[in-house]
Amino acid sequence: MPTPHIPHILITGATGLLGRPLLRACARRREWRVTGTAFRRTGPGLERLDLSQTDAIAGFLDRLAPDIIIHTAAERRPDVSERDPAGTQRLNVGSTAAIAQWAAARGAFVIYISSDYVFDGAHPPYRPGDATHPLNAYGQSKLDGEHAVLQAGCDAAVLRVPLLYGDVERLDESPVTVLADALMKAAPGARIAMEHWATRYPTHTADVADVLAGMTAHRLAHPGFSGIFHWSGNEAMTKYEMACLFAPLVGADPACLVPDPAPPAGAPRPQDAHLDTSDLERLGIGRRTAFAAAIPAILAPHLR
Repeated sequence: MPTPHIPHILITGATGLLGRPLLRACARRREWRVTGTAFRRTGPGLERLDLSQTDAIAGFLDRLAPDIIIHTAAERRPDVSERDPAGTQRLNVGSTAAIAQWAAARGAFVIYISSDYVFDGAHPPYRPGDATHPLNAYGQSKLDGEHAVLQAGCDAAVLRVPLLYGDVERLDESPVTVLADALMKAAPGARIAMEHWATRYPTHTADVADVLAGMTAHRLAHPGFSGIFHWSGNEAMTKYEMACLFAPLVGADPACLVPDPAPPAGAPRPQDAHLDTSDLERLGIGRRTAFAAAIPAILAPHLR
């Protein structure tokens, strides 16, 4: 009797903000073999890979021969992308194209992580098929990555997600928890301006990891599964409103926070890029963690 095939799942960026919970979520599926890539770190279940060296990607993938590649690794900081669009394109598009081309030649499936920043924020909520119009270099790079995947001819799914938060190694690892860092570093009694212009939908990385594991399982059970999908938290908040929730947790006075109605400096951002998630919900895929319930445990290891 032949030995049953054990699906091999490869996660790029497995030591990142999303990659860490995704590696754990997939590793809980005992019927899968799971490997992660890391830029610097090595360890059990991790392989070192510099994705900026695109010529080395095909050989790396030939050696591991994954069935499904979940591509989370990316430059995800809009202001960094604005300052270094070439470097961002190299990582966000070049590596993605190399992975997709390998997958097309070998019959592997790719799940590519994209962003709500492919939209301009003028007409929410956005369905997967709605017209894209990125406002900054980061959003353009993620859209170009989508095109690289879909044009390579491989079987693939794209998952667009919004602002992410979760268990962080440093408070500045997430654009959500960095707000708590700013409150903790402020002088006592100082007035702190917080952006109150863009509506965000902070989404827990553990929820996105659960969605990605669900998409992977669905693909293994239904080989025709592919396309563009959205996942998002459903609590609308500005950064000022998030900071008001953080303040008592970090010993700051919420009265010191000043709502700033102006668009943020730096790379232009969409004002409201709310994502419609109904396609995944119809498949029974999805999980949402309440923001206020999650934040205390996330901040606790970093409080002085």
